[in-house]
Amino acid sequence: MAGKQVTELDALPSFTDTSLLPVHNGAGLKKGSLSQLANYLGNKFSNPNLLINPDFRINQRGETSYTSAVAQTIKIVYSVDRWCLYGHSLTVNSDKSVTITPTTYSDGALIQNLETPVDGDITVQVYAVGVSGTATVSVRPSDDSSTTEIGTLKNGLNTFTFSRGIKKLVIRVKSGTITLKYAKVEQGTVATSFIAPNHAEELVKCKRYFQVLNVFEGFVGSVSYWNLYTKFYVGAMRTTSPTIISNVSSATINLSGDNTERNLQLSNNISPTMYLNELIITHKSATNFGYNAFTACIFRSAITYNVDAEIY
Repeated sequence: MAGKQVTELDALPSFTDTSLLPVHNGAGLKKGSLSQLANYLGNKFSNPNLLINPDFRINQRGETSYTSAVAQTIKIVYSVDRWCLYGHSLTVNSDKSVTITPTTYSDGALIQNLETPVDGDITVQVYAVGVSGTATVSVRPSDDSSTTEIGTLKNGLNTFTFSRGIKKLVIRVKSGTITLKYAKVEQGTVATSFIAPNHAEELVKCKRYFQVLNVFEGFVGSVSYWNLYTKFYVGAMRTTSPTIISNVSSATINLSGDNTERNLQLSNNISPTMYLNELIITHKSATNFGYNAFTACIFRSAITYNVDAEIY
């Protein structure tokens, strides 16, 4: 009896995990389920990772350890890019993995906040290379309702699913320590392979949230009143009004002529402001010393500016 043509078959109302598909394996026609196909494709292809800096390799702040304050003064502290600490400490290891330790505060966490929440099913993968104690994974849903614990971490690859989207990933060490190699959050219920991101592309993503500017300025001339104005272009960030933190690593003022005994407190008179994507720095003296107060002046400064647009 001849088989029916495809056009003669009844339409399948919907696919389920147990729906059967015809598969030829080289030795004849076999049947396979849709869930088998999904698992096969999950190992062949990788969904986009919703996390930024998922393997902790970008560390613009440059420290080897970070700590959020203890319970009395606890606050969010950012560490390696895009990962913040709350009542936890983080150590950057030589292989770029990170070790997380709780402080005296019992409910801290390592957190990544998503700029844009994602709805629907998500899958979370966390690879731990060392767990001594108890650590859990939680998710803040896309509707910003209460954070939900979705699993306990063990050594190796941990995979969890969650059905209410994600706004925030929370890794909490309740006791002992945990060392993490990478994390992945993807849409859907199939866990696809983790692929290490391109470092250059990931750095560009990180700089939307945080940038370090190492600035060297110089001036030679005759002045009676400081009012130096310098512009630096800052790449596009998440917000046009980030927080600017300046650190004067060195500043030298050499004066000759009248009133050389008067001291310009350079570090107390720096005014950095952001306008769109430009960092504008103004240096001013505290006093107008009168015309030709300094017949010769050399000004040099090396300043680091942290431009912070992170999510707190």
